[in-house]
Amino acid sequence: MSGLFDKRFLIFSGKGGAGKSTAAAAAAVAAARRGKHVLIVEIGDDERIPSIFGNARKNGYAGGPVSSARAGVPPIWSMCLTAREALREFAVRSVKFELFYEAIFENRVMRLFTTAAPGLDELTIMGKLEFMSRDAVEPAKHARFDLMIFDAPATGHGLAFFKVPLTAMSLARMGPLHSKAERMWHLVSDPARTAFNIVTLPEEMSVNESIDLYTASQALGLPAGKLIVDAVHPDVFGSDEAMLRDAQARVSMPADLDGRIARAALDAAVSSVARSQADREMLAKLATAIPLERIVLPFISAPRIGPADLETLADSLDGF
Repeated sequence: MSGLFDKRFLIFSGKGGAGKSTAAAAAAVAAARRGKHVLIVEIGDDERIPSIFGNARKNGYAGGPVSSARAGVPPIWSMCLTAREALREFAVRSVKFELFYEAIFENRVMRLFTTAAPGLDELTIMGKLEFMSRDAVEPAKHARFDLMIFDAPATGHGLAFFKVPLTAMSLARMGPLHSKAERMWHLVSDPARTAFNIVTLPEEMSVNESIDLYTASQALGLPAGKLIVDAVHPDVFGSDEAMLRDAQARVSMPADLDGRIARAALDAAVSSVARSQADREMLAKLATAIPLERIVLPFISAPRIGPADLETLADSLDGF
């Protein structure tokens, strides 16, 4: 069984709101601790990674550091790709003259076409990922990054995203488009350099969607990585569960302040037991349905995940 950081291109996908971006950021911290130069890539207009690291400024398409270098720990970089910027870069790189891009791609008719063309945005971004991988991911003496982490789209959109190269290959049986799409597919489907990691919460809806995602990703041919279960509540009271529930049933609400505080603490303890029990049931369901090595990230009681929380979460990833 390979380790989490043995591959050079790590994909993180899962249900929206399951902690996918947080898990990707924590993985970057854990990898940087090992001396790896890490680039986190996200897509779309809602850039989140810099804020998770506590940065107010976004890095955008150009990219930039989200963490500073420390003794033995390289800085972590992030970038946010958009289809329009990726298309512009590809066109300018191909025609070698920016004015041609402006004339061809920025006119009203062409912009309407590129917006309406199904799968074009995904194919453009996949092309950018594949292009970067040749410098940043594949072994090279002067590679800028040892590891690229892709914060992929949420479940349904994510699967459609990874199907696009196959669709392009089936439409163009030969020629430049087929060759480019084939390179994209080789990147995401190569088990020697890529791992498709699923992030979920210990909740019924998220678990069910993760099971469907695992089945669909295997059918598609994406190389299986780890199953990361985020926000798992600790089992604080263990074998005292029955005793706590019995005490709650026997004790009425006291009139004095000290007694009410004690009762509130007892109720909180029973609630903690219930949450932990529900989490264990979901973990058992995942273990039965998804035969992947499981990584459990602890529940963090904070309104917003920050740099210190990432260090805590990275501790849970260090052994994988």
